[in-house]
Amino acid sequence: MQIVDKASALRIPPFLRLAFRPFFLAAGLFSVITMLIWAGFWSGFMLFPMYGNPVWWHSHEMLFGFTGAVIVGFLLTAVQNWTGVPGISGWKLGLVFAIWLIARVALLVMAPHAVWMILDLLWLAMALLFLAIPIIRNRQWRNVLFLPVLFLLLFLNTRMHGIVLGWSHVPLSTVALQTTLLIAVLMTVMGGRVIPFFTARGTQTEPITRIPWREYLALWPMWAVFLSLLLLPPEHPSMWFGVLCMFAALAQIPRLARWRTGSTFRIPLLWMLHLAYYFTVVGVFLLGVSQVFPQQLAYSISLHVITVGGIGGMILAMVVRVSLGHTGRALQTGKLIFAAFVTLLMAVLVRTLLIVMFPGLTQHAYILSALLWAVAFGLFCIVFWPILTQARADGHPG
Repeated sequence: MQIVDKASALRIPPFLRLAFRPFFLAAGLFSVITMLIWAGFWSGFMLFPMYGNPVWWHSHEMLFGFTGAVIVGFLLTAVQNWTGVPGISGWKLGLVFAIWLIARVALLVMAPHAVWMILDLLWLAMALLFLAIPIIRNRQWRNVLFLPVLFLLLFLNTRMHGIVLGWSHVPLSTVALQTTLLIAVLMTVMGGRVIPFFTARGTQTEPITRIPWREYLALWPMWAVFLSLLLLPPEHPSMWFGVLCMFAALAQIPRLARWRTGSTFRIPLLWMLHLAYYFTVVGVFLLGVSQVFPQQLAYSISLHVITVGGIGGMILAMVVRVSLGHTGRALQTGKLIFAAFVTLLMAVLVRTLLIVMFPGLTQHAYILSALLWAVAFGLFCIVFWPILTQARADGHPG
């Protein structure tokens, strides 16, 4: 509030005042549409070309179109707090968002072409530039980590487009898992920063201090998992990669032991954040199990514990928390958001546990979990549409 010209900032339409507004709302709406189309596909209805490859489209759009948009919206909003420099807004923000939107439509209805790849890379490259300038100018070295993360996301997006364009013979599952684990690492980094802080504030208890060796133990093995898969992609299944995954998950325990999860059960916004982090950890452990014991656990089960429970849960909780905080509202959730959290938890259980227990219901589980996801994020969009498209409740910019 103290780093912007209030008069000029208030002349900008509320929807384009900070990056979280367009990207959070559009990502939520996009994921609803995407999951409804995906449920239709498994029900036998091919409603759109889906870039000529439905499996590629689903993987790419949920990782880059949906998750990528939320990451960009979060980082381009947070960088203002980190650096004391106003974040992008107005026409600059509108341009990045418009290119993201055009790319989403193109990848749904058009045939694969290099033009659409360039367009889909452009919005990410612009976001990286707008993030890098204030961080480097203000020497925010603590947050410089997010620049290589966005660059890696851009690189993996290029690799994924290369697959559908026939330029690369890397398996889709490999690039999709590399991207998933990069996002999981980002969640591990951000979760370690914000979840203890949010927990102490929300439960009105003493601050949860971060002990360096516990933090390093939680972070370094996760980076090792991602980098090993990126630089030395193993054959599937892989004993050494599986053991590394299981170690990385177990290494989270000393960190998690200090997070007071038990104190969050009466506060939906907090327990959803905690559960999402736990889903990520459990998913990485199960990924290791699927490598060491491939006949006992399908790889896709572990993948969707991470993506639906971990990534989906963390995104839903974070977009709610950030949207409330940055629009001058109390950090309280009503019945509809509580229902959204519960519905998303049902989605991950249907997509994973139901299939493990009743393999014959696999296709039905795909459809039901997609519909449950659509309901969860649909509820978010219903509640937060007026919040994200209207001015702050306190009349300040942002």
